[in-house]
Amino acid sequence: MYFDDVYSSFIDSSQVGELLGSHGIPIGGSVSVKKPLRAILEKVVNEETLLKSEALLLTTILPSEVCYLMAASNFLREKHKTNLISFSKNIFIPLTQLCRDQCSYCTFKIEPDEGDLLVEPEDVLESAKKAVQLGCTELLFVSGDRPEVIYDVYRKKLNSMGYESTADYMIAMSETCLEEGIFPHSNLGIADFAELERFKNSNPSMGLMLENISERLMKPGEAHHKCPDKYPKARVQTISDAGTLNIPWTSGILIGIGENWEERVDSIYELRRINDQYGHIQEIIIQNFNPKPGIQMEGHPAPTDFDMIKTVAISKIIMGPQMNIQVPPNLNSKTYMLHVLAGVNDLGGVSPLTIDYVNPESPWPQIDMMKKNIVEFGFNLRERLPVYPDFLDKKFLNDNIYNKAIDFVDDTGYIAEN
Repeated sequence: MYFDDVYSSFIDSSQVGELLGSHGIPIGGSVSVKKPLRAILEKVVNEETLLKSEALLLTTILPSEVCYLMAASNFLREKHKTNLISFSKNIFIPLTQLCRDQCSYCTFKIEPDEGDLLVEPEDVLESAKKAVQLGCTELLFVSGDRPEVIYDVYRKKLNSMGYESTADYMIAMSETCLEEGIFPHSNLGIADFAELERFKNSNPSMGLMLENISERLMKPGEAHHKCPDKYPKARVQTISDAGTLNIPWTSGILIGIGENWEERVDSIYELRRINDQYGHIQEIIIQNFNPKPGIQMEGHPAPTDFDMIKTVAISKIIMGPQMNIQVPPNLNSKTYMLHVLAGVNDLGGVSPLTIDYVNPESPWPQIDMMKKNIVEFGFNLRERLPVYPDFLDKKFLNDNIYNKAIDFVDDTGYIAEN
């Protein structure tokens, strides 16, 4: 396969040209590709593994060259993921917003006197039932990290309910909601091996963002200072333990929090290393920081569209053509089609019922409108479970979850369409 052929096919579509043009992305001729870049792109389209030095060279491309990078990563998506773009219909339940970390970019965390200590069991159950009625198949549980360690009032509340930890409570609610006909996908934060083993009984998939592998970001003045649960080795351990247990896993990176390009690339290579060892990472999320009023990083600039496109494309290339790459459509409402053309094949969880409690200022797109945009570009939007079709296997799922999941999907592994 020659890059020139790939590039010609990519820019042949008038829709692609119009979309790139509307976002100020130049479309150059293939003869303009510089020799070092061309050599790397030839390796990409022939699915050869890049050296780190080659991946870093891709980070230096100019806006006038990004169309070449998009063509190569889009080729990988198109070849291995066809024209199918997936999403899940979910409900988002922030089981507790208390947290012992002090991330500089966070609006999710609250103090005990600023709101409810937790979502009560009856409210969780009521929300789950409403979600089932609306056709949701995923219940996304999110919590702060280990709040019981620092908040006595919260720990006493858990104890009064019969739980020792946030993990205990999330596991119990997962078990309850699974029996209501919706699949939990829990984001507890750092979890130990024994906790993950218990989660596996009721969660077909789970998640923990690596965010970034750099310990530099833990230093004073950086985004993860005073955040013990953002220590990279601890997050790698949780993701790796999940691999040992064959738990389908969602991970990814958060960009624009003060990291440099090499730290960004190192983070993706670390996720590649973990997945090469265990084979349990089902998707990589590229999440962009959005500044918000009241946070420590309020004046910090958000990543540019150019940054996002490059990060998406390079992540697709490093992780390999079979990896599912996701961007949150509510954080990229005007640009997610650009990201599809850069290698994205999933748009994550979209809720018809609840807001994104981590990014409350960014509403979910309407599913019908999202489908219209996707179809206009010749793609097919399909709904999936929180666990991807490739992981609908008894290697990853216990008999109870597997049998429930199979009832929802057709022979492609996606939600059966009426």
